[in-house]
Formats: sequence, structure tokens, C-alpha cells
Amino acid sequence: MGKWEKANLEIPSFNTPLPKDCKLPVRSGKNLIWSPPNEDVLKVNFDGSKLDNGQAAYGFVIRNSNGEVLMARAKALGVYPSILMAEAMGLLEGIKGAISLQNWSRKIIFEGDNIAVINAMSPSATGPWTIANIILDAGALLGHFQEVKFQHCYREANRLADFMAHKGHSHPEVLCWLPPYCIDFSLLIRKDVLGWPPD
Repeated sequence: MGKWEKANLEIPSFNTPLPKDCKLPVRSGKNLIWSPPNEDVLKVNFDGSKLDNGQAAYGFVIRNSNGEVLMARAKALGVYPSILMAEAMGLLEGIKGAISLQNWSRKIIFEGDNIAVINAMSPSATGPWTIANIILDAGALLGHFQEVKFQHCYREANRLADFMAHKGHSHPEVLCWLPPYCIDFSLLIRKDVLGWPPD
């Protein structure tokens, strides 16, 4: 039996900067920009946030076909083991918020930038066990709607929900944000309505 020879491979460190001539693929497509739902549909964008100290929060925003914010809520969750759980809580609370707006529409789109949470809502999916109970609670509430759709977007199209999730860190009780909004939030609303590309 011959001797094993050490492979002559150089494995770069994760801290090693990429070579100057290395070009990463550019993300493109419609899910880089927020798009309004149809006239008789509401869209819920949700997100989670987790700080280095483990503190997590969720946020969600519900808008109509004109991009008008009908509801914006956020809340600190305390120490959470994963960002995935914070994202799933954002979805669950967004579903509850949408239920309270049924006088507007019972047709809903739920949109988030965490593909694992979106995929977990598929009837045939077996999502991550860490969010199984949250997903079960979310699924049990879907009977309140006439039509439901779950779709993934990149974080650039989810910036309003991301704003709310970060704002949630300073609110141990549920923040129900009403106008007048701060200039940063208002600017993000305007950019989404106009279909501005990400900065």
C-alpha cells in the first residue's frame, strides 16, 4: 500500500480578502425592489433582528396596493438562540396583524427575506425543528384568509420591515407605530412606492 501524500492545496482563511480580480455575482431581479400587491390584496413584510449580545426583535409592516402603511409593529424578544426564530416570530405576529385588518382584505401576501421561514410555510415542507412550534401556530391561523401567498425577497426589498425589526430592540412591549413617522421611515416608504432601486 502506498503512502498517503499531503495534497498541495492552499485553503484560504475566511478572513482573507478576496483577490481584486474576483467578481461576485450581482443580485438582480424583481425581488430586489418592493412591489405593491394587487388592488384587493394586502402585503405583509416581516423581519427579525439579532444583536451580538443575543438580544432579538421582530418587526412587520402591512401595506395596500398604493404602498400605504396600514400597520407597523415591532417588539423586543429578549435573548433568542437564533435569528431564524426571530424571523419566524415576525411572520407569526404579521399574520396576527393581518387578521385584525380583515375589513380591508382577506387576500394576503406574506413576504420576507429568510428563505427558510418562507419555505417552512409550504404544506409539504418539514422546516427547521427550532421553529416548528412557531410555524405550526402560524399555519393554524391561515384559515382566517381567503387567499394566502408566501414569497421570498432580498433584504433590499424588505427594508421597511428591517427598519421596524431594528426599532423593536428598544421596545419590550409591542410598538404600534402610527403617523407621523420619522423622516427615515417616511423616506423608505416613498422609495418603495416609487420603485427606487437599493442604495
